[in-house]
Amino acid sequence: MGKIYECRLTVNGQSDSVNCSIGNEAIEFTSAKGRRSLDYADLQDFRLINYHLKLISASGELEVSELGHDTEPFFESLWNAYKKRSWEALFVEGASQYSGEGDYAFTEQGAAQHGIAKVELFDDALCLCPHDNLARRIPLCFVQVPACEDFGIKLPLDTGDTYQIRRIGRDTQAVFERICTLQKAVLKQWTNLHQELTHNIGQRLGDKLQNYKHMQDCGCRIVSGLYRLDGDGFWFAGLKNGKAAVELVTQEKTATYLYRYDTPDNAFEYSIRHAMESVGLHREVIFADLSDKPLYRMTVERNYHLRFLREHNCERVIHNQSWDKNISDFFQK
Repeated sequence: MGKIYECRLTVNGQSDSVNCSIGNEAIEFTSAKGRRSLDYADLQDFRLINYHLKLISASGELEVSELGHDTEPFFESLWNAYKKRSWEALFVEGASQYSGEGDYAFTEQGAAQHGIAKVELFDDALCLCPHDNLARRIPLCFVQVPACEDFGIKLPLDTGDTYQIRRIGRDTQAVFERICTLQKAVLKQWTNLHQELTHNIGQRLGDKLQNYKHMQDCGCRIVSGLYRLDGDGFWFAGLKNGKAAVELVTQEKTATYLYRYDTPDNAFEYSIRHAMESVGLHREVIFADLSDKPLYRMTVERNYHLRFLREHNCERVIHNQSWDKNISDFFQK
């Protein structure tokens, strides 16, 4: 149990004196009238305005006040807890190479965002956590050439998205050099492992070899890839005219997932590569019902590639005697 704060909570115009604690997964409020919990998956934004903390959730706004000298420490503690939970949602792994705070800006699919964020560099990614639901994990394996400009660091991705951090202080040059070193090492390893996968794809497919060949026979362009650098298993997909069949090659029994999309096939390829890398061993986040999985809801909300896959998944095909026919019919329709 963390520190208990005494404060006032206002919801829908109704105010009450409460005890509040900042947990690993939620903020907890307790009063004589009962208990209220705000899961971080439902926390969209929080802002400190004139010593009043606005908590904007999916279902409305809450206000915390009368914290006194604890106001700013409370805000920082909440931000750090929210960051930790965001890292869990983004499946952040590895040792932290740098931790700080600064301005950020990014452009994804032409849409721009900017603000202040906690900034953390890991072995394989740069991570940003603003005090809202825009946390991002930026994989170094997809970064093109990092640039240091205008007292900041810019990371362009293979998708055309760009991410920037500025005003991180005197650490800028040192962080930039560390990012460059890590990016070169990660990209080299990522490229080599994918070349090895391509070279040995027949052997590594095992009992999925026939599925791979059948997709080829359907006229599909086949793409394949790994999850994380040190992860287990791989995936392959057959792409053809706005349709895709995705196969997971793991130790588990899995279905084949089918997609329909109105973008070019190479746009789907970018999404599947980024989505698979982002989830690592947590592949169920791509396909499962998330109504009772708040952490995974946070994951999807913070990754547009995952949202794209989930929104365009149209069917799944079980591996049985009808599999060949079902796949053929899908691509012929």
